[in-house]
Amino acid sequence: MKKFWKVLGLGALVAGLTPYKVEKDEETGEKSYQALLWRITSAPIGEDKKIDIGINLGEGTLTSKLMDALEKKDEHHLFSDELSVEYSSGDLLDAVEDAAEKAADVAEDVADAAGDVAEKAADGLEDAAEKAGELAEKAAEAVEEAIEE
Repeated sequence: MKKFWKVLGLGALVAGLTPYKVEKDEETGEKSYQALLWRITSAPIGEDKKIDIGINLGEGTLTSKLMDALEKKDEHHLFSDELSVEYSSGDLLDAVEDAAEKAADVAEDVADAAGDVAEKAADGLEDAAEKAGELAEKAAEAVEEAIEE
């Protein structure tokens, strides 16, 4: 089974890298070799017979189809007949004002809650002072009775 997968992988590699299309432009002398996964172009430069070689991995038959599909999927919403950009700071100012109002409301609520807590604490202290006074009076009466007896 391993031999099968090795042969299959080697066959796919050969099929992807072997050029199947060769084009030659007679006017410019440019040659183009295309495979499933790559494209190579060679063109003479000037009179010194130097050759410019360009290797592009994105222009193969399979890779270009994949790239086109990705571009159509990702950028279809970017194209429009008319392009217009509008800048407005009014929305930002409204948002800041709303946030300031909400912060003021929260501060009021916190102040009210603190006042309620302080009021309850004062009531509790008054009750405690009254009870302490009553207990002190009872203690004083008890001491007086004990002295009289």
